[in-house]
Amino acid sequence: MFRLFFASFPLLICALFVPEARAALTCTPSTTPAIVHGEGISERTGDIVFTCSGGAPNATLTANLFIFLNVSITNRLTSAASGVFTGLELTADNGSGPQPLNATATQAGQATLVFNGATFTLSPSGTVTLTLAGLRGAANELDFAANSTMQVIIGLNPTQIFGLSSNQLTVGIPEHGLYDAFSTKIVCSQSGSPLPADTTSFASFLASRAVFSSTRVTEGYADSFGPLSAWQNMNADTGTRIIVQYSGFPSGAQLFVPTVVAGSDATKPTAGGDLGLPASGGQYTPGGNPSLLLSLVQNTDANGAGGTPLYTPGAPGSGTVSFDAMSPVTLTNGSGIAVYQVMDANPSIQESAQFPTFLALSPFSGAAVQTNENVSLAPVSTVYTATAKDPIPRFQQIQVPADCTIVGDCNASYFPRLSVVQSSLSFTAAAGGQTQTQYMAIQNASGGVLQWNASLTYTNGSGWLNVSPTSGQNSSEIRVDAIPGTLAPGTYNAILTINAGPLAGTSNVPVTLVITPANSTVPAVQPPAVTAIANAATFAAGAVAPGSIASLGGTQLSGKTVTVTFNGLPAQTLFDNATQINLIVPAALGVQSSAQVVVTVDGTASAPFTVNLVPFAPGIFANGVLNQDYSVNSSKQPAAPGSIIQIFATGLSGTGVITAKIGNQTVAQPYYGGPAPGLSGVQQVDLIVPSDLTGNTVNVSVCGGPTAAQVVCSPPVGVAISQ
Repeated sequence: MFRLFFASFPLLICALFVPEARAALTCTPSTTPAIVHGEGISERTGDIVFTCSGGAPNATLTANLFIFLNVSITNRLTSAASGVFTGLELTADNGSGPQPLNATATQAGQATLVFNGATFTLSPSGTVTLTLAGLRGAANELDFAANSTMQVIIGLNPTQIFGLSSNQLTVGIPEHGLYDAFSTKIVCSQSGSPLPADTTSFASFLASRAVFSSTRVTEGYADSFGPLSAWQNMNADTGTRIIVQYSGFPSGAQLFVPTVVAGSDATKPTAGGDLGLPASGGQYTPGGNPSLLLSLVQNTDANGAGGTPLYTPGAPGSGTVSFDAMSPVTLTNGSGIAVYQVMDANPSIQESAQFPTFLALSPFSGAAVQTNENVSLAPVSTVYTATAKDPIPRFQQIQVPADCTIVGDCNASYFPRLSVVQSSLSFTAAAGGQTQTQYMAIQNASGGVLQWNASLTYTNGSGWLNVSPTSGQNSSEIRVDAIPGTLAPGTYNAILTINAGPLAGTSNVPVTLVITPANSTVPAVQPPAVTAIANAATFAAGAVAPGSIASLGGTQLSGKTVTVTFNGLPAQTLFDNATQINLIVPAALGVQSSAQVVVTVDGTASAPFTVNLVPFAPGIFANGVLNQDYSVNSSKQPAAPGSIIQIFATGLSGTGVITAKIGNQTVAQPYYGGPAPGLSGVQQVDLIVPSDLTGNTVNVSVCGGPTAAQVVCSPPVGVAISQ
């Protein structure tokens, strides 16, 4: 509507703005355009300064000032019906310093304001400087369009007295104000996540090995995050806020976040340890150079408005503060929010902050639950006009871009990376023939948790492919069925797209189905056959342990429905194709020494296969040793002496003790040894790297047995050590 206003009154604008020779005072408007949040609804523009000269010495003049903005003006109104703006300051300086003018800022349209009757006195030399500060507008209405800026058209009359050298200024340049990153999604698995005895302590949550995911928020430009005292928050209700929205959590889940978050330039940043920084509650030193500091806000509304920050920084010189406090996130029907407010920030540099969200959840039965997390500048709002009560600042909720290009870690090992083994799929079937099946392997070639979705686009024909599953996480396998149905002989093409998000990547796999003329010969159905079983970590054939992950080898092992039993007990199947099934050996087998394995595919059962069972059969997974910062241990990323390495293995699920060997040293009591949180059938052993090791590589084994004197050790793997 306001854009039509500009177009509807060209004669009025000309009458107001064109300088006339009779003007007694010539004013030159200028501004320094402010960089503003492109998501922002109430963004403060650059101050408009009128440098005026040529008037009569000491004359007293009265002016009417008109401001037309190309987006809605969103300063607050004194009341819904008043049409009077607050938060605007119009001053005059004739050499004695800026003096406020008593003119009222009145709304004359959605994007128009008027100061009528602004009276001021010129200096003895006939000059004055007028300044308008605090103008706010809905920058979000520009929608980040290329080269779009916040513009004002200015009128100053009566024109017999006032002349303008120009009447249009750029007052705001919109940019994305918030970027983000997540180390992973929180997945609520059947094993749950432990709740520490002290739920108020960051250190206690780390020690408990509770499941967590880290969130990182980064400024899109320097000074995007500002405390209440910042320039952009003149007459605002709060400093910049960030709302974190959680959803999809099962009944009984509890979430906890740090009460205070120290940013990237603080004395010691807050970090969970899975986004490139060492785990720490964070430290902050008031005074000196400002640094980013966020405080949790309690008692906000659902949009992140209102409430009170839980922490206020001390006075400069009050000393360094260490943070350890945690606060719960209230969940209702599996959803909740955490709101952080910027309490300090450095306006000269782009800053970021990261924090972990910890999960507490009792073990449960049933499928794993995938959850969601979203961040936005706050308070969020859909009110894009001036009102009497809506918060300032406030923001439109939009998709937040990834921050790795700003931080410089797009290819870091703690982020997932999609790898699809097959570059294409080809099928051949007779017209009206049987469904043809192939499998496509999806792998996470890096760290974190890979979340992916699969979709189909047909070039010709439709409905002749079936993909299952259509979503998943980490390394998985997709079953692709080509269905001849009633297709006529010919060649059919489609694209199978695996989308793992902007960081992990997307893969497009061409699929071709060739339909040949009908053939009356129908091949006989071959039953499945099991020929071998191996440890899934080492692929060494032999005995396996109940509760561990094993790999079956054989033929005809895939189908629409695949089940595996050990002595009639069902196993949890993790992966299957025509020649391999990965599964968790039923823990209920207990101390039995052998079992009969039967694979049933689409109702056809295999002959029983005898499997030997032992309490412990340890093996370390490939790339299964992580450094303390969660990077995969390698010659390029060695572990430092004194740091903790995390070893992921299977076959340590028996009743007894877990020990380890590192070099020629036996570790009778690992830093941690037990189930890997969130990973069924996987055990985790954490070791402190001794400081007296020599060389750049050391062999490490994990061991288990009924007692420390009766242990079985895994094949050793090499671990890189920095010297």
